[in-house]
Formats: sequence, structure tokens, C-alpha cells
Amino acid sequence: MGMVKYIYYDGVFTKLPSYIYQNNKNRRFEIRKRIGGMLQYWGSFITLEEARMWRAYYMGKNWNANPSFRATEYIRRQGGKFLVIKEIDGKQQYFGSFDKLKDAQHERDICLACNWDYDLIVEMEA
Repeated sequence: MGMVKYIYYDGVFTKLPSYIYQNNKNRRFEIRKRIGGMLQYWGSFITLEEARMWRAYYMGKNWNANPSFRATEYIRRQGGKFLVIKEIDGKQQYFGSFDKLKDAQHERDICLACNWDYDLIVEMEA
């Protein structure tokens, strides 16, 4: 575990951030961290960027977040669209409308990583 691991990603050699590992079988990026002496699994992601985003989210929550929340949390289907919605200060806030569930999940993941801060979300998407 103490080894620094580099991978060839997007045309360059990249050092994997702490707590992120690449699964040698399926090439997905996994977040793993020891808590109380037990290795905890926090998710598997297709891209390194997605794994980095979730790692930042978990670190921002001091690893006190549930790593296995529902895949459709904060997403509702309405009129054939997938809406990203969160209640903030007693009011429903809309963060996007998407044709595909995968796109809505991606936007929701960005919102979670930015702690639903609109300015950070806009900055991250720019």
C-alpha cells in the first residue's frame, strides 16, 4: 500500500491520488480507505476524474458519508426527463433536466462533490 503507483491515462503518466486504486481486472478506479483498522470500499468509477470527485466529497465529509447511497438519490423522473432535485432551506432546488439517467447521475455527482454550492458547480463544469 505504501507504493506510489503511476498509470498511463489520457496520454500521460499520472500519479494516482491517495485512496484511489486501479483495479487490474476491470481497469476501473476504486476508492479504498482504512478506517478503524478495516479496509473500507467507497466505490468504483469508470474515470479517474469521477473517482477524484467522489474522493473529494468523502474527504470533505471527513469520511462520515455513506458510500453506498442509492444510485438515483436526488433524481426524479418526470415527463420522460430525469430531474436533479434537492431540498435546500425548505425549498426544492432544480439542478438540471436530462434525457438520460446517466447524465442526471453525472450532474448529481458534481452537485454532491460541490456540496450543492451553485458557484462551485458552475466553476467545475466550466
